[in-house]
Amino acid sequence: MRAVGDVAKVTANAKIGEFIEGQRVRSLLLLEKRELLTKKDGSPYLSLLLRDSSGTIEARIWEKTEPLLPLLQEGEVVEVEGEVKIYNGRLQLVVHTIEPSSASVEELRPHGSLSREELKHGIEELKAQIKDPHYRELAEFFFAPGPMLDEILLTPGAKSIHHNWVGGLAHHLISVTKGSIEIGKLYPELDMDLIVCGALLHDIGKVREMAWEGLSIEYTDEGRLLGHVAIGLKMVSNALKELNTPKEKGIKILHIIASHHGEPEMGALKRPKFPEALLIHYVDQIDAKVQGSLSFMEADKRLGNWTTFHRPFQRFLYKG
Repeated sequence: MRAVGDVAKVTANAKIGEFIEGQRVRSLLLLEKRELLTKKDGSPYLSLLLRDSSGTIEARIWEKTEPLLPLLQEGEVVEVEGEVKIYNGRLQLVVHTIEPSSASVEELRPHGSLSREELKHGIEELKAQIKDPHYRELAEFFFAPGPMLDEILLTPGAKSIHHNWVGGLAHHLISVTKGSIEIGKLYPELDMDLIVCGALLHDIGKVREMAWEGLSIEYTDEGRLLGHVAIGLKMVSNALKELNTPKEKGIKILHIIASHHGEPEMGALKRPKFPEALLIHYVDQIDAKVQGSLSFMEADKRLGNWTTFHRPFQRFLYKG
């Protein structure tokens, strides 16, 4: 450890979003920006911008800066100890010790409650329930072990609001599929194989809509220009042609993808026009909204029974 000062009684593994004034912390953080500046007396100091999955904070190293400069590279993970202070009304970290870490940026990305292996097992179990050979073949095309499944297990479910973590997409697909199965049991007339295959594939376009850039979730050019519904339709259409899936079955899967947002003003290309599509639409909405509210409540640190105002939901949420 390359000391710049003395630190005692530090809070280990503290998240930036949980920093409070006067706290002494030790954390693995991404160094997004570093700049060598000059104090009023002409001596140098380092200005840093540090990030983790919960936010960013400006940091300062006031002493022994020149030996540190070549060791601290932008885009790399560093282990930092320091004291949280207030400067110009904002939290700032005064660094006491800092050194490069062997940890990867990927390790700092947010993760959900299910491990990679649990997500893989969950998808495998759902695929196994499909009895129709054509729907089963289509599900295998996207979810068999390989590069596509690896991408799905990395992709977040959204940029913000819900499932915005590593593997969030797979988590969402599993939840929507399981929920659709359970509700579908109430209606024996429904095609359960269509439900399982359609629910697993309804958001498949998100694999190409979003990508990780460091610790941030960003839209790809394809995602901004087309959106995941159009991308998913193209991906599945190509698979249907390659697999020579019967036309009537392929059209139903494509309709589920095109209609799963429910209404045109919500991004749907068509309103759901058969019961299985309608079911998947509503379960998709339930999972996104319930998980989104849970994530917001977990992140809200204010005391009392109510969260801050949730703008997308247009309401305060009750925590009591």
